[in-house]
Parts: sequence; C-alpha cells; structure tokens
Amino acid sequence: MLQGHGDDGYKYKQEIKANFSTNIWYGGYSEELKQHLINNWSTIDSYPEASAESFIAVLAKDLNVETDMLLAVNGATEAFYLIAQCFNSSSSTVVIPTFSEYEDACKINNHKLHFINWKDLSSSSCFDTDLVWICNPNNPTGEILLQKDLDHLLQNHPNSVFILDEAYIDFTDTISSSIDLIKKHQNLIIVKSLTKNFSIPGLRLGYLIANKALVQKIEFYKAPWTVNSLAIEAGKYLIQHKAEVLPPVKHYKSSTEKFAKNLDEISGIKIHPTKTSYFLIELEKGNSTELKNYLISEFGILIRDAKNFRGLNSSYIRVATLNEEKNQLLIDALQKWSKLNTL
Repeated sequence: MLQGHGDDGYKYKQEIKANFSTNIWYGGYSEELKQHLINNWSTIDSYPEASAESFIAVLAKDLNVETDMLLAVNGATEAFYLIAQCFNSSSSTVVIPTFSEYEDACKINNHKLHFINWKDLSSSSCFDTDLVWICNPNNPTGEILLQKDLDHLLQNHPNSVFILDEAYIDFTDTISSSIDLIKKHQNLIIVKSLTKNFSIPGLRLGYLIANKALVQKIEFYKAPWTVNSLAIEAGKYLIQHKAEVLPPVKHYKSSTEKFAKNLDEISGIKIHPTKTSYFLIELEKGNSTELKNYLISEFGILIRDAKNFRGLNSSYIRVATLNEEKNQLLIDALQKWSKLNTL
C-alpha cells in the first residue's frame, strides 16, 4: 500500500461519529453472520483449506461456472498483486483516476506503466500494453463502462489481458457484472470483492474469475492458506444468503441523489455526477487536507482526501452515502466550513 488508503480512522484518537471515507455498504452488518461465525469458531483450531475449496464450490454453483475458473483471495487486493506478479516485467495501462493498488502492484513487479484518463475511455480506445486495468464502477469517480463497450475492447485487443475490478458492481443498477464475457473472451480477468457489498472488510475475502488457463497461471504464484477459516465460512454463508444482505440499490441510489443534491446547494463545492453510492466533491476554495483535518477535529467526521489518486489533486475529496442522520452531519459541517471560507 505505497500510496495509502482512504479509511484511516484508526489513526485518530477522537471518536469517529460518521465515516464517509470508506465505500463499504453502511447497512450491511449482519447479526446472523456473526452468529454463524460464532457457531463455527472451532474451525480456527485447524489450518484452513489451502485454496478455500468449500467456498469455491459454493461460489461456482451460484455463478454456474466450473470451479477451476475461480480463485479465492485474501481480499481483491491480493488478486491484483498476484496478477501483476504473474505478468512480471510486462507493460500495463491503468485507467485513472482509480484505486492505487493497481499501480502499486505493477511497480513492485517491474511493469512499464501507461495511463489513460477515464474521460478518454471508450469502445474505440486503443491499447498496446500487455495488461489493461479498469475499475468498473470506478473508484473514486463512480463512472461506469458499459458491457457492450468492454466487449468491443476485448474483441479489438486480443493480445491485451483486461483486468476488470468489479468491487463496486453491487452499488449501481446502471450496469451488471460482465462475468458472461469470460466464456466469450480469453483475455478477461474479473476481480470481485465480498468486503464492500457485504460489509466485512476486516475479514478480507474476494475472488477472481477467468478462463481455466489464466486461473491456473495466476494460481501458481498464490501462497496457501491466505483465506482464513472464518473468512471461508463467512463467504459460504453470504453467497447462500446474498439476497438478504446485499445493498438495496434503488433505496441507496435514491439516498445518494438526495444527499448529493443537498450538498450541491453549499457554496464553494462542486458535486461530480456518479452512478454509485460514492462520489467526488471538488473544492473551489481551500484544500482537501485542511478540510479533512477540520472535519475530524471539529465534528468527528472522516472523509476521503482524494489528492493521492493519480489524476486528481488537493481540490478533491470523496464521500460515500451513509444514513440520513449522518449525511446531515456532513451537510451541516460543510455549510459551516463554507461560511468560514467566504469570510
């Protein structure tokens, strides 16, 4: 994690009353999952399955794919580093601004890096690198790439492997997963996270899906036992009960639209459009670090300072929609900050 991460609340001694810095589904905590893990606590007495086989079996059935098209990982980030290691010393294009771990993983594994801005990404974009990294929906902008456009890109670039990060696919109803393209194209790897949509970031669980040859190639670099016993049990439970715990997208989207509209009425900030529950705010005065420190010290509110996203600067912050009460805390705090900056 060379460039840092957004959710750094652990660094602060004061109480965090509202954490807008993380894109985790705020209503996803499950008492039923907690009880399930308590009931399976004895699994920590032994080594976990080397490759999370029982979780993969449940997942394969749910997705209607073969088990050897899947690889369980310790959060999506492990997948990015495994892929970069598998293609050591290759060339990579990263569509920015985006999650910094793609670039970090590539740097560690001696990739020659190229960058393209999201606003320039389309079905007619040209790539001449070995790998292309795309977050869809994108973090931090909330922008999306339509499946038909991805289909064109895969068709037009058979010599490039596309890594599609779908960690936030359950936070939008504008697009759905592109998993069905896996069987059509041999140059697509999709990485999925269970930590954001199911609100279990502390358990670290995700998976990648690709054709069997690519999965086997990547799996060669994977250490055993990276997915622990409780994460395996959580994964099986969540996949089997996903309808009960996934974010209610229509409600979430409506809440985000209302939240963004109220924020947009505050002088000195610009709200960027989004297809997800999180979005960028551009500051017309002041800078992101000063604002972050002000919100923490005065209100116990944590936001994402977005200046370390390549392609952005200290004029940007990212926030995620929380419940109405917490959203109002940020609205009130930013109104006070705005008045201070107009004096």
